[in-house]
Amino acid sequence: MLGVMMLLSFIVPLVGALAIRRFAWVGIWASVSGIVAVPVLHKLYNHTYDPMGWGFIFVLIFLPAAAGSGLGMAITALRRWLQGPGAITVTHKIVAASFALITVTGGLLMAGDA
Repeated sequence: MLGVMMLLSFIVPLVGALAIRRFAWVGIWASVSGIVAVPVLHKLYNHTYDPMGWGFIFVLIFLPAAAGSGLGMAITALRRWLQGPGAITVTHKIVAASFALITVTGGLLMAGDA
């Protein structure tokens, strides 16, 4: 059973990372990650976690998930690099402008706190 948990913890993030081809998939993948994180955050907030269990969770769940996500993202990045740059659409411009605005705003806010 532990092997199945580790395998699924590796395969599901790998498939999810390979499926991210459009912006909608990023939102879907973030939603799935949020659903998985809710019980963990609930246990942390209520202090009802078992400290010894965190080692098992880390080795059986988080490390395979990180390896699967990392491998999937590396394969996706390689595929996109080999395909070359795509057409720049209105969606790309809006996303780029939003990220630039968030970055500049965050930088100014953090510089004001210093």
